[in-house]
Amino acid sequence: MTARHDGREPAALLVEFRDRLPKGRALDVAMGYGRHALYLAAAGWEVDAVERDAEAVAACREDARRRGLSINVIEADLDVYRLPASTYDLITCFYFLDRALIPQIRDALKPGGVIVYETFGIENQRHFGTPRRAEFCLQPNELLTLFEGFLVMDAREGLVGGQYAASLVASKPVGGHG
Repeated sequence: MTARHDGREPAALLVEFRDRLPKGRALDVAMGYGRHALYLAAAGWEVDAVERDAEAVAACREDARRRGLSINVIEADLDVYRLPASTYDLITCFYFLDRALIPQIRDALKPGGVIVYETFGIENQRHFGTPRRAEFCLQPNELLTLFEGFLVMDAREGLVGGQYAASLVASKPVGGHG
């Protein structure tokens, strides 16, 4: 499978770091069809997942039911929905970028919680024309800036599965403002 967001397998980054991530409550932001939410639920996390696309929400709920997994799938527009503060041990976000949502993601993590984030870098648009709008792409080192103050476990930029992406695995400081 490729790293593309329409794949059925979880992103390689999430699989690679799974055993180093804090167990407990997880949130999959803009889950799409739920490949990461399903993966985390199967691995023992208590998962909330937010997605606005009704078809994707229904597909994830059905897939979870068929596999005997419990996922709290929330059909909501992230422009309106508010993430609960200090709630999650782990937040994942793959191939979705809304810079206005970053402060909520930071606040929704418990101290010591981890963000696993991967999305398109601007080089992807320059080389391949996708996404069509530049504002949906990260500039060089931007992901590090968006999570400034977090403790970086891993940060990468470059080709991932045939596309240009930036990724970050970082924990919110304990006892700080992160």
